[in-house]
Amino acid sequence: MFELTHDQAQHIVNRMMKDIPYNINIMDPTGIIIGSGNKERIGTLHHGAVKAIKLRKVVEISKDEEFVKKGINLPIELNGNIVGVVGISGEVKETRPFGNLVKSAVILLIDQSIALEKENLKNNLKHEFFSLIINSDTTYTKELMNQALIYDIHLTKPSQVIYVESPNEIVEDITKSLSSFKMTKFSACIVVQEADRIEALQQVIKSQHPDALIAISKMNDSISDGLLQAKSAMRVLKGFFSNETTISYSKCEFIADMAKFHKNDAKAERLAHLLEKNDELIKTLQVYLNCNLNANETANRLMIHRNTLNYRLNKIQTITDKDPKNILELVELMFMLINRVI
Repeated sequence: MFELTHDQAQHIVNRMMKDIPYNINIMDPTGIIIGSGNKERIGTLHHGAVKAIKLRKVVEISKDEEFVKKGINLPIELNGNIVGVVGISGEVKETRPFGNLVKSAVILLIDQSIALEKENLKNNLKHEFFSLIINSDTTYTKELMNQALIYDIHLTKPSQVIYVESPNEIVEDITKSLSSFKMTKFSACIVVQEADRIEALQQVIKSQHPDALIAISKMNDSISDGLLQAKSAMRVLKGFFSNETTISYSKCEFIADMAKFHKNDAKAERLAHLLEKNDELIKTLQVYLNCNLNANETANRLMIHRNTLNYRLNKIQTITDKDPKNILELVELMFMLINRVI
């Protein structure tokens, strides 16, 4: 049964007393005052409320007595249960018109609270399910497969994973799809089992979060494998590309897989630390890689002179002791770029 809290009751009292020139009390199902314009009365027994609860009807008190004050008391009933009582102190004929108004406000709050609790429960169940299917140790039991159908996921079918990161908070249901899961405040994952939906889903994501980065896995039998691929691809996207917002794991599979072995690599982290405050050199290195080490194309894309480019590449070598023009040392710099975004 729903329980009205002190905070909820006091919030209603404070709000309603801005418009109603009478003291308002809200009592729990036992008649104890849990919200009042007179704070000293909170926690005390309201005898008018006790009578309203016992009779299950509105109780009007026309004159002050030893334990009761004149006014109107209305029981709040929900699904056959009395969850509280609203009391308004004052002349009955004056307070009566406000009684149903305050009662309606309380019922509205209760309805909103119940709906919120149901939504939170639904989201918690969804997050628990998602935590299971992205765990590589999880066995796809019949029970789990039946639960997956609730989210339009067939665990016996291959799937792709779209992994999204945004600089702004992501909405809970990023694509209005049952198979969309919010992972953190700024990241989400969508399980896709029809390859022809990928492009449309990307457009939906971009319409809601224009600055979001998107990484897409290959088709896999395991959702956990798909998420690992998509997150590895995201590291490559953030490390190598300054102007791209979307990447497919299939287009960077080798470097993405190699990056796994260099995750938290001390040497790569040291190199990343050397360049971490020099965005100009990092972008230069990114564009140099994007242009397949073509110096002229790199200089044109950066809109700088070829000599300026050579100066920057030499400066990278001076700072890191790794020559971007040497393919083996460039590989180390590549892993440095990936490690700096972990």
